[in-house]
Amino acid sequence: MCIRDRRKQLRALVRAGVENRPGVYRMLGPTGTVIYVGQSRALRTRLLSYFRATGRRNKAARILRHAFQIEWEYTHTEFGALLRELRLIKQYRPHFNTMMVMDEWPRAYVALTGGPVPGLRVVARSDDPAAVALFGPFRRVARVRDAVRALAEATGLRDCTLEDTVRGTGRARGSALWFADDPATRPRATARARAPGCLRHDLGTCAGPCIGAGHPLGYREAAAHVRTFLEGHGDVPVRLLEDAMQRAAGELAFERAGVLRDRLAHVRWLHERVQHFHANVDRLTFRYHAIGHADAEWVYLIRRGTVRAEVRAPRTPEEQETFAALVQRVYAGADPAGADVPTHDLDEFYLVASWFRRRPEEKRRARPVHL
Repeated sequence: MCIRDRRKQLRALVRAGVENRPGVYRMLGPTGTVIYVGQSRALRTRLLSYFRATGRRNKAARILRHAFQIEWEYTHTEFGALLRELRLIKQYRPHFNTMMVMDEWPRAYVALTGGPVPGLRVVARSDDPAAVALFGPFRRVARVRDAVRALAEATGLRDCTLEDTVRGTGRARGSALWFADDPATRPRATARARAPGCLRHDLGTCAGPCIGAGHPLGYREAAAHVRTFLEGHGDVPVRLLEDAMQRAAGELAFERAGVLRDRLAHVRWLHERVQHFHANVDRLTFRYHAIGHADAEWVYLIRRGTVRAEVRAPRTPEEQETFAALVQRVYAGADPAGADVPTHDLDEFYLVASWFRRRPEEKRRARPVHL
């Protein structure tokens, strides 16, 4: 079937079946793979606009040229459509969504990896499988890379790209990262370190686990300080650099003091952004009463910027009782995620924050939580 006939068939499908209400849609390729996910508060109008798009550089026309099928589903509200779109993109990682985000502006996240030898790195995805603590996104990618290098040099953590574990097995990869004093990470006799030396270790800014140097207890303590730093609960790296700069100045080592001053500026820049982020987390804890399709009222239970439940507003005493029990489960006690914002929900936090920042009238529909 040629492209023109396929477009006619898809347009007829939309005209016959899609209503003008909030929802999400999926464009599928020839093998059924999801190539694009979108949303709209008026789904029919949005989908029909694709068939009016022309030109090779037009985003909608480019997507439609590769679409062999369109699927859609309705949501209760426009906010629900945005939320569903985000979750589908994270589930399917469609080609065109990924490319358009990269074209719009580059993203960078600061990640602390897990495993027996944690490391710092800059990643492009908020769902990086190796990350145990994550912060971002940043638009100034070069600036965040400088800050991560400075943070690594201040604490002695590695910032190389060696994996901590063999993917999918959870086993330590001793031939790449190990400590001479730690049997758990020491490689077998047949295994070899990655390289005969480590430049950062020679310069005194890394413990050097890639060559078996350093001590596991000190390294893991440094990793704990970095995690606390990224979670907004500590400033040990800042204080380490301040003390080192003062010592260098006291010893009249002004060139080294200048290097430490620049390093401190990068780490302070990152620290300010971490603090600002965490200061805003608890402000996004409330019930959001949204008006959706057919003027129905829906309640989103939002805790620390992530949506924990979505229900229709209660109308009867029985529904009120069920709703009260749900509110108690969502908001009472410690957050089951164990952190301000779960790593895998970081994009959702920014979606929620952006929604209420750009729509102050919707923020007025937010109600405090009373337990």
